[in-house]
Amino acid sequence: MANTIFTTTHTWKSLFLTIGIFIGFSLLNACDAQAIVGKWKGVSVKNYYSAEVAKQMGKSMEEKTAKDVGNSEIIYNADHTFTMNISSPKSSDILVMKGVWGATGDQLKLTLEPQYNPQKMTTTATFSIHGNIMETTAIMAPPARIIKSVAVATRL
Repeated sequence: MANTIFTTTHTWKSLFLTIGIFIGFSLLNACDAQAIVGKWKGVSVKNYYSAEVAKQMGKSMEEKTAKDVGNSEIIYNADHTFTMNISSPKSSDILVMKGVWGATGDQLKLTLEPQYNPQKMTTTATFSIHGNIMETTAIMAPPARIIKSVAVATRL
């Protein structure tokens, strides 16, 4: 039972982290922050676990596709707002989250709306865009269960 709760909780945390990173879902071409503007669909995410979690799970990293974690899309608007749509693989319900974004060089900063982010924390990730592929890497400070996450998205 505890393992099931861990897995369910872990899956949701991974999903929200993936979203945060997908908000990311990535070095800009010629350092042009506007290159991120548009609609992006989550493809995959690699989560690297803390030593404690890695020991519990028997692995230090796990890669999942959209099929495994659910669908995610993020729309980065030119006015530096974003809308993220997320659904789990076993549900047709769509969670819609909004926030603001900013990019400087290869640093992407995202802040979700207060409903999903009462502490008003900003997620910072490095990102790169090559053609229609964006890769985002976020490093989380201890005591996070996931210490690094790499997400890949495609431009729609």
